[in-house]
Amino acid sequence: MCLEVGADDLGLVDIDRESLQKEREGILCVYPLTRSIISIIVVNNRENIQSPARYVANEEFHHTGDKISSVAREILRRLNQLGIRGVVVNKGWPMALDRYPGKIWDVSHKIMAVEAGLGHMGMNRLVLHPKFGSCIQLESILINRVLSEYDRPLEENPCIDCNLCAAVCPTGAITKDQPFDFMACITHTYRDNYVGFQNLVEAMVTSKDMAEYRTHFDDRETALMWQSLMFRMSYRCSYCMAVCPAGEDVKQDYLNNKKDHVERILKPLRDRPERVYVTAGSKAESRAKQNPCKEVRVVPSMVRTPPQ
Repeated sequence: MCLEVGADDLGLVDIDRESLQKEREGILCVYPLTRSIISIIVVNNRENIQSPARYVANEEFHHTGDKISSVAREILRRLNQLGIRGVVVNKGWPMALDRYPGKIWDVSHKIMAVEAGLGHMGMNRLVLHPKFGSCIQLESILINRVLSEYDRPLEENPCIDCNLCAAVCPTGAITKDQPFDFMACITHTYRDNYVGFQNLVEAMVTSKDMAEYRTHFDDRETALMWQSLMFRMSYRCSYCMAVCPAGEDVKQDYLNNKKDHVERILKPLRDRPERVYVTAGSKAESRAKQNPCKEVRVVPSMVRTPPQ
C-alpha cells in the first residue's frame, strides 16, 4: 500500500526495541499511543541535486519534501480506513524553535530509517540507501498498532569509503578521521535559516545607516535572505549528497569511471565561486581559506546565550 501511494521504500520499527531507548520519550511526546513507526523514503532526482546551479537543487529538495509529506498523509488516511490511527511527523521545518538552541525535533527520521533497514549513516552523516544512495528524503509515521513483523538495520553499510564528501566539503565539516563537525556544516549550509535571520535583524537594529548595514549584509546577502523568506529556505551546500556514489543506482558507474565522476560532478562544486560562512578561529575558517575559489565570510556563532 505504501509503495502504491508513492513511497520508494519503507521499513517498520517497533517502539520497544532497546536501540530506541533515547528516542522513545520524544516519539511518545508527539503521539503517546505510538506502538510502531513506519519509515518511508522518496527519492530526489539525482541530477538536480548535482547541479552547480544550487537553486535547481533547492527546488528539488522542496518539491520532493512536499511529495513525501503528501505520501505519508495518504498512507495514514488509508490506515485510518482500516481502523489504525496515528500521526505524520514533520519532514523537517517547522520545528519546536522555542527549545533552541537545544534539540528542536522529537522524532529523528535518520535513526528511524536506519532502524527500519533503509540504510546506514555514511561519512557524510546522510542515510545511504542500498539502491538509491544519498539522494533520498525521509519521513516517519507513528501508528497505534503492534505489527506482525518488523525490519532490522542492514548488516552492511552502503558507504564505499570514497571520501568524495570530505573532498568537496567547503567547511571541512566532513573529514576522514575526525567526527562530523555539525556546527561547521550548519553555519554555512543553513546560513539563510534562523541564525542568519537573527544576524539580519541585529544588523538592521544596530546599524546607524545603510552603509553600516551593508558591512554586515551586502545586497546579495539581503537578496538571498529575502528569497528564503519568500520562497522557502535556500540551502547553501549539500554538496556531500551531490557527489556521493553510494547505492546500486550509481555505484557501478562511479567504479567504472571515477575520473568522469570527479570531473563532471565534484570539481564544478568544489571550484564553484561562492561565499563560505564560518565562525572566527574555527577549523572551518582554515579549511575554507585553502580553496581560492571561496570567499570566506566570518559570522557570529549560531549558539549564543539567549537574553534574559
